[in-house]
Amino acid sequence: MHMIQLLLPLYTRDQPMTPADVLHAMVKAELTRYFGRCEAHTRSPAGGRWLEEGLGRRDEIVIYEVMARLLDARWWNWYQEVLETRFRQQQVIIRVLPLIHL
Repeated sequence: MHMIQLLLPLYTRDQPMTPADVLHAMVKAELTRYFGRCEAHTRSPAGGRWLEEGLGRRDEIVIYEVMARLLDARWWNWYQEVLETRFRQQQVIIRVLPLIHL
């Protein structure tokens, strides 16, 4: 079993996303349809800072989680490209955590 987490921005690189709620609703619907359920950490967006071209940048993200028995890397690579285009990001982080039963 795997937990897959998607870290998606609340804002684009250059400006606040006009239809942010629509983009996030699309992700929730797609993941729910594909995996049967989707969890989103939306109450307190996580934040980060980094340097780009000598300037400090700030980001706020929402974390989506799904569980899958099998990991379809081909599908996730495709979906990552879809999300990078949709959210106008150079890179969208998708991380996979193996789950073990204790």
